[in-house]
Amino acid sequence: MGNDHIEAARAFHEFTKHSYTSVRTSPHYLDWDNRPSPYKIYPGAGSLALPRELALSGKPALEAAAAAADPRAKTALDVESLTRLLFSADGLTRRKRVAGEDYHFRAAASAGALYPIEIYLAAGEVDELEAGLYHFSPADLKLRGLRRGDWREALARAAAMRPSLKESRAVLIMSALFWRSAWKYRARAYRYCFWDAGTILANLLAAAAAEGIPAEVVTAFADAEVEQLVGVDGDREGVMCLVALGRSLEPCGASPVVEPLALESLPLSREEITYDDLVRIHRESRLASAVEIARLHSATTPVVEPPATGEMFVFEPVAPREAMSLGETILRRGSTRVFAREAISGNELAAILALSGVHPRADFPRLTDTYLIVNAVEGLVPGAYYYRRDSGAFELLKKGEFRAEAGYLCLEQPLGSDCAALMVFMAELERVLAALGNRGYRDAHLEAGILAGRAYLAAYALGRGATGLTFYDDDTTKFFEPHATGKSPLLMVALGVPLSRARDS
Repeated sequence: MGNDHIEAARAFHEFTKHSYTSVRTSPHYLDWDNRPSPYKIYPGAGSLALPRELALSGKPALEAAAAAADPRAKTALDVESLTRLLFSADGLTRRKRVAGEDYHFRAAASAGALYPIEIYLAAGEVDELEAGLYHFSPADLKLRGLRRGDWREALARAAAMRPSLKESRAVLIMSALFWRSAWKYRARAYRYCFWDAGTILANLLAAAAAEGIPAEVVTAFADAEVEQLVGVDGDREGVMCLVALGRSLEPCGASPVVEPLALESLPLSREEITYDDLVRIHRESRLASAVEIARLHSATTPVVEPPATGEMFVFEPVAPREAMSLGETILRRGSTRVFAREAISGNELAAILALSGVHPRADFPRLTDTYLIVNAVEGLVPGAYYYRRDSGAFELLKKGEFRAEAGYLCLEQPLGSDCAALMVFMAELERVLAALGNRGYRDAHLEAGILAGRAYLAAYALGRGATGLTFYDDDTTKFFEPHATGKSPLLMVALGVPLSRARDS
């Protein structure tokens, strides 16, 4: 079938929708004795300890996360700066025991704290680091060596010689071990893996900008070629994206021939359950040729801003200097579990939305829109809104106290009803699929994850809280109709004042 068979994405999306009925008639019980390990371990690989005394960026988080280094900048990349990027993206920030279970919290948010994303590094011109393919281990802050040699050209070739990859100093390969997330979320976990990749990318891109290191996200590549390089099968572990880092003085030379990877990793758990629908959509969104990749790069932007019809509200965003530094924000970030029913200012919400609305430097166009349910924001009447990214305006769609509706839409969780504002990232999937095929289904969820990750950074930089939420799919669309007719929700983020902080104050 392949990427153009968009009925595959339609069917998967429909099959994995949540509804009031589905969550009550499809019981799923967690087997805690079979919980997957949060770390991929290569027992036979040599290791390299990365520096632990890290001075994370002191730049204001709102400034760093909104910026992007000049793609022509030839900033050097060394082990210390590389470590800061890896730690900021997916580093282990703290450990905590909750209800008898050990939780390892990382720099970026993850659905259910399951952390399905793995990061591989193809180092070419990294000072003090031998060229090679490595696996990043957040547990002990080490690199595990998988292959010797410079593999940048092989990755560039897999992406139809994308200039950013061909001229990079290093390339990160992000994959998902689907079982880690599917253990809890079953086939719907496929969506969540792209959310998690997106929140990691939000941190990574902000840290790269703070270092002055150019970075580009690349999602159009020949899957089989990248899978062969990192030694994954594409079904159990699939590649999410590539990230080109830095710019070399000279284009990279030819890579060695890719031989089968001899190293094996330990099993994640006693038993792994395969969800056929998840495997099918990942297979049906694969790319195999430069022609397919070129077609995606020439696709027109699917998002069309609708004409304004409602009352507009505009606020001056909080100045970046009034927020925390990027390093402090990453170390403090968590996921708020309980919100106080307190208001945030319109200026704070404007700063969060402005940062979230910046499209990343990537090889795919903007695919999503942002809607909100406002419960308690100074200067905004409670109601439903559409956020206009081009002007920073909040367009009122309908007035009303919708705390109960917000709580219901996010699977009847109090987080939605107690928060100050509920962000909803939506996409017109039919337009996305028509332009990009099934690959667009991946890209739309990845973009939503990146924008959500930026919302997290902005909220915590301002001393507020945030948490990602899932939802009743069709009910969410209906709530925002007629403005959102034909659009599908991809991810929700609740914003507000954490109850613990409200008590302290």
